[in-house]
Amino acid sequence: MAAEKDSVKEGAALAGMAATGTGPTVALKDRFDIFYETPLPSLDTPNATAYAAEDKRQKGRALFALVVTGKMPARVQVMKHLRGVRTPGLMGLVEWGVVEWPPLDAVRVALIYEQPLGGRVMTSLTETIRPITDQHFVKNILRPLCVALGEMHNHGVTHRAIRPTNMYWTDASQSRIVLGDCTTGPAAMDQPVVCEPIESAMCNPEGRGVGGYDDDFYALGVTMVMLLVGRDPTAGLGELEIVTRKLHHGSYPTLASDLRLPLNMIEVLRGLLADDVGQRWDFEQADLWFNGRRMSPVQARPFKRAQRAFVFMNQEYLAPRHLAHAMANNWDRAIPVVLEGKLEIWLRRGLEDNQLADQVAMGIRNATAFGEGNTSAVKDVALANVLIVLDRDAPIRYRELRAHLDGIGGVLSAQMIRGKDTRLVTDLIMRDIPKMWLGVREKFSPEFVQLTSTYKELREHLQDGMRKGFGLERCLYEMNDNQYCLSPLVSREFVLEIRDVLPVLDKLAARMDSKGNPLDRHMTAFIAARFPKDIGPQLLALNEDAPKRSTLGMLSLLAVLQWRLGPEAVHGLCGWVGGLIGPVINSYQSRERRRSLEQEVPRLVRKGSLPELYNFVDDADERKADFDEFQRARAEWAMTQQQIHAMQAGKVGADKNAERNGQRVAATGSVGVGIVTTVIVLMGYLL
Repeated sequence: MAAEKDSVKEGAALAGMAATGTGPTVALKDRFDIFYETPLPSLDTPNATAYAAEDKRQKGRALFALVVTGKMPARVQVMKHLRGVRTPGLMGLVEWGVVEWPPLDAVRVALIYEQPLGGRVMTSLTETIRPITDQHFVKNILRPLCVALGEMHNHGVTHRAIRPTNMYWTDASQSRIVLGDCTTGPAAMDQPVVCEPIESAMCNPEGRGVGGYDDDFYALGVTMVMLLVGRDPTAGLGELEIVTRKLHHGSYPTLASDLRLPLNMIEVLRGLLADDVGQRWDFEQADLWFNGRRMSPVQARPFKRAQRAFVFMNQEYLAPRHLAHAMANNWDRAIPVVLEGKLEIWLRRGLEDNQLADQVAMGIRNATAFGEGNTSAVKDVALANVLIVLDRDAPIRYRELRAHLDGIGGVLSAQMIRGKDTRLVTDLIMRDIPKMWLGVREKFSPEFVQLTSTYKELREHLQDGMRKGFGLERCLYEMNDNQYCLSPLVSREFVLEIRDVLPVLDKLAARMDSKGNPLDRHMTAFIAARFPKDIGPQLLALNEDAPKRSTLGMLSLLAVLQWRLGPEAVHGLCGWVGGLIGPVINSYQSRERRRSLEQEVPRLVRKGSLPELYNFVDDADERKADFDEFQRARAEWAMTQQQIHAMQAGKVGADKNAERNGQRVAATGSVGVGIVTTVIVLMGYLL
């Protein structure tokens, strides 16, 4: 029955009617109702589920909601930029925020979009659709999509989800197309290999990074080819084969050489699909073409070929880039070829490029800095460095890890969320492979200095990995601005901003184990990465072995957050922390002072102020007074003990000593009395 209802609603949408929701709702920003029992599967994204939605102020407005139900981090920063943007070619993001989501009993991000009424352009890349042969293709479809990308460029964000399966017809007549959502999952993670430029296609999906506008225009070019012919020209080919063909023959020949494309589209498609980023068309060049200006033909970028081939796995290679691609996909077989010097000899004699050969030799030498002898670590680093030298445009390739420099954080995020091994990411950072990648750039950029500094700090965090606030968790949050906190404490919440930390912990206090520490490794690392002020002293104290010091560090860090960011009161969290400060109170020596502190803490807890609680239990004057009193008490105790020992040592012969002392006193007294008597008699005679 539920399936029938879903199909009816889906049919209504495809017929040009907005699907209406029924059943219970949750409200977003007190304005938009989301019907969580009315899903719209045809509008789902890989990391989010679509539901019917309604605007309370404008009944009948065609809207739908996307709720991020997957675990991958959404692009919240992009949501902030695109909210309210209205432009042809882009599905309008009306509102976004967090909601309590009953189906998962958790807090989730929800987005309200204007609902496209003509359905998805392609439901799958294996599908064949009717080719779009409209004579107004450029005016009604291509140009609005380019305008949308130009508008996103103006807002400083990329789309990175342009593919036929993420495009929608805006109306039932299917005359115009809009780009679908690009915010509910990591950038480019769900892109098919065919839609990505060669270098990005080489990456692991989660390692492609944010990318640039040139990546979006390339994906647009691939998508236009598919719409014009009604299918994916590479259907049936594996991902590795697609990349290899693009690498050897070029993107345009791989995608369009055997197709009958409209003559008026060939020039723009060649421009959009140029493999040389410097020649690839962007919005300005496309706009000139729309206005009738003929552009310079795009020329394939030449690359140096060797006089004689290098044979690897029974295949001949004339270009270093092609050889690097083959070696990266046959890692263990490539290592001995590189380390035995065969590659260097070929570069000098076959390719006649001594500079490249010297760089290869340097890459191998650099690898020895991380180990002795023929250890596997040295071999892996050596090959990774050599591949960087052979193909500077390619991503970093380290065994199974392939990522652009800005995509390494995405790989780490995906691995930690999925509970998979993160050693490759750790090794890549610790062995300084990013430095090698930066070192072979042809043109200097100030950004490289910042990246070098960033990866140096990441290595330091990993080296200090045993302490809270550092380690792999710290790297995760430093490398991913969109990464929500992965602490098990807040698994049902959504903590993305530093200001969210205290309110969420305050909310959780009522149902958490009162003996548990609110600052686990993930929460501490999240705070350290997101808080703009220096919290080094707090982290130092938090990691002390002594319970008193570590508890004070925890309280101090939370107090600083409330002091700087609010909220004014966190009664639940104060109660939670108040139950953990026993070691701090017990660190006072005075029994009366401890009793006084224990009696006063409940009153401060009721105020909900962590700074006041911290200042009270670690008051400097009270600490000094307690110390001084304790020192005096110790001195008095020591003196008393000394007297007791002295008396105990002198007890033997005490009676004889007393007798002798008595005789001396009696004799002295007698002499004194005699003298006084004599003086009185003499004075009597004289007077």
